[in-house]
Amino acid sequence: MKSKSNKDDEKIETVKEEEPTVLTPEEEIQKLKSEVEDYNEKFLRVVADFDNFRKRIDRDREQQSLRLRGEILSNFLEIVDTVEKAVEVDHPDLESSLEGIKGIHRLMSALMDSFNIKRFDPQGEQFDFRLHEALTTVEKEGVEPNTIVEVIQSGYTLEGELLRPAKVVVSKGFEEEGKKIVVEGE
Repeated sequence: MKSKSNKDDEKIETVKEEEPTVLTPEEEIQKLKSEVEDYNEKFLRVVADFDNFRKRIDRDREQQSLRLRGEILSNFLEIVDTVEKAVEVDHPDLESSLEGIKGIHRLMSALMDSFNIKRFDPQGEQFDFRLHEALTTVEKEGVEPNTIVEVIQSGYTLEGELLRPAKVVVSKGFEEEGKKIVVEGE
């Protein structure tokens, strides 16, 4: 028979606790320096990655811009070729010249439609400084002030955004001869 103390010894497990490693101040400083160097290296890698990313985005943006300009200009070259042919041909009559001009206009309209460029003619509308450029104002009887009475040059939008404002003549308040409206405080 085994003794009772042997059974107790078997049941009790000895747990060895590891003592924390105590570093000397020099070792602690060296460890911290090593960590700082690691973080600095990681930081420099992130900065380099970001710089490469920025350069790649700039390159892609330039290539996209060049591709779009090339697409626009290649479509425009067809119109240039047609105009050059029209200049070289001796047109015997006005009718054939007008047909040529109409053909060029159709090509231009197709080009504008392909890029979603829309023309707008604001005749009779109220002046809006965001869409119109007033070249001058005129007094016109029977027309409300700030109404567009003449369009000098049509405006254009590109995919709904203003490409070029319309150049217009705007009506101003009609003043009867000898009578001027005086605003108090002026």
